[in-house]
Amino acid sequence: AHHKEIQALLALGAAAVQIGTTYLLCDESRISSSHREALQSEAAQHTALTNVFTGRPARSVVNRVMEELAYMSPSAPAFPHASIEMTQLKALDSLQGGTNFASLWCGQNATGCQAISAHTLTKLLANG
Repeated sequence: AHHKEIQALLALGAAAVQIGTTYLLCDESRISSSHREALQSEAAQHTALTNVFTGRPARSVVNRVMEELAYMSPSAPAFPHASIEMTQLKALDSLQGGTNFASLWCGQNATGCQAISAHTLTKLLANG
């Protein structure tokens, strides 16, 4: 999200604007390098709600496991069991640099993400 987008949403009557994705590339973020790469690629334009990673709905960049198991799979194990099962697949895939089984959390719009400090980004968003 950019300052102008936030102001426009508030002007339309929103009480608040959720901008967590905007901070994912910040220096303080602890996401993996492959997650950072995904957020900066065209892949970040294709996100969907999924329950296959945790057993609860969350938005992720679409990847192989989401496509093959269905984004919202009725057979996904309940929380927290889905994440326990997925951890093993993710670990093996990540050894080869893959993101086929990784939860690549991302909101609907990653265009505001910047590789700067969270402090600087917060000031930019607040001051325009």
